Amino acid sequence: MDETSLVRRFQAGEETAFEQLYEFYKNPALRSAFLITGNHCDSENVLQETFLSCYQNLPKLKDPSSFKSWFYRILTRTAWAYCKKRDRETPVATVFAEAHEEPAALSALDILATAETQDILLAAINELPIKQKIVVVLYYYDELSVQEIAEITGSFVGTVKSRLFAARQNLKKSLLKLNGQNDGKHKKEQFSKEVGKNEL
Repeated sequence: MDETSLVRRFQAGEETAFEQLYEFYKNPALRSAFLITGNHCDSENVLQETFLSCYQNLPKLKDPSSFKSWFYRILTRTAWAYCKKRDRETPVATVFAEAHEEPAALSALDILATAETQDILLAAINELPIKQKIVVVLYYYDELSVQEIAEITGSFVGTVKSRLFAARQNLKKSLLKLNGQNDGKHKKEQFSKEVGKNEL
């Protein structure tokens, strides 16, 4: 899909161009909103408010090629506002030491392919501090680059990297704990070996 062309067409008054943008983004946006808020009702509200804001402000977007980052900036800020409003935001770590390596692939996300462990992973993501949760969702689910996430969140690239690094460590701990609670000692040991092997 040529997003830049669709944005320009909408800015020129073609309403159907926005409908195409909506159809393309609605499912990944709803998924991201749910992963951030942890609530189906809130995620639907976030989706609605995001697209409303997008519709109202898109005519003023100066660089149509930056639509994707601009859109996710609206989405994440709206979702974050819902987290605050419902008092679900967990304390954010003050300052992470900058990671001096590129974020490794979160191989444990591959377990989403199995229904048995999907709920475990989602529960682990939901336990993350909100800023870590946002970068995890944008990086691993929406497949945005570190640079794009930095632009969306208004952070330095090093800050995004450090949040991803800390999030991976927290996810590893949570996955081990949650898996142990649900499946017992034997499966916990197997899961620990798998996470260790994949270097979460």
